[in-house]
Amino acid sequence: MAAVNVYHTSVTTDNLSRNDILQWINTALEANFTKVEDLCSGSAYCQFMEMMFPGAIGSRSKRVKWCTKLEHEYINNFKVLQEYFKALAVDKIVPVEKLVKGKFQDNFEFVQWFKKFFDANYTAAHDYDPVAARDGQPLGSGGGKGTTASSGIRAPPASRPAPVVRAAPAPTRAPIAATKPMQQHQPKISPSVNRPGGGSSGHHIDSHHGSHSQDNLRLQQEIDNLQEIIQQHAAQIAGLEKERDFYYQKLRDVEVICQEPECDSLPQTQRILEILYATEEGFAQPDQENGNGEAEDANGITIGSNGNGSALVGGEEDTY
Repeated sequence: MAAVNVYHTSVTTDNLSRNDILQWINTALEANFTKVEDLCSGSAYCQFMEMMFPGAIGSRSKRVKWCTKLEHEYINNFKVLQEYFKALAVDKIVPVEKLVKGKFQDNFEFVQWFKKFFDANYTAAHDYDPVAARDGQPLGSGGGKGTTASSGIRAPPASRPAPVVRAAPAPTRAPIAATKPMQQHQPKISPSVNRPGGGSSGHHIDSHHGSHSQDNLRLQQEIDNLQEIIQQHAAQIAGLEKERDFYYQKLRDVEVICQEPECDSLPQTQRILEILYATEEGFAQPDQENGNGEAEDANGITIGSNGNGSALVGGEEDTY
């Protein structure tokens, strides 16, 4: 039995948000993960593998530590995951040393790939009870009031606005005392206004604070979504910059080899250098020459040739 291999990078594939990933895991495994970093234990991946490929590694699946905060047990779980990959001919390399450190970026990239892998392999051909499979043990580090709120999956407790609503009628009594001198001119109107106002104003303040609370929750959710988008874009930019530096270093190594004396006179070397030093259309190098065969730019700075077709400015070794 072999699994369907998938290939995925953060640069070429649309990512799910952090909240979407956590909601998928918590729903599928009946778990309570509150942060992507909590996936560093590796237990969720092991249970997903048993869900997709039951009995793939036999009794060795029982070695998973479900609820743990120890790094050596994290490593044990990822070894079980690697046994699944080996048995199912999965090509993905598991970066265990990075994942067990619990950093967001490493775990977020790996779980993005794993979601694609799950979608490609899960067929729901059999009933699976995730809680019974792990003997009723909890999965995930959630449960506390603070961590639940930080996950962004569960709404804040509904009792938060209650103190504001209970305290609302109190300010209505202060204006009554302050307006006593005015009752000389309006002895009949003021009491009639204040007496029924206690009930109606309370309902008005109730609905007013309730609407503000809903607006605050909606705005906070929008802020969380924008922060996730920023993190995703930052990860994509970091990947592109890493790829750019990688290929730039390769070109620089080729240039250094071409400039070595034993390679400099070869016609192939000259062709390679021409390609390396080619410029885009619309960009022209200065072509004015002085009496020494050296070119000058528009500012009168002397530009000499190194004999290989590359321009050197101000005595620097290379200019790009």
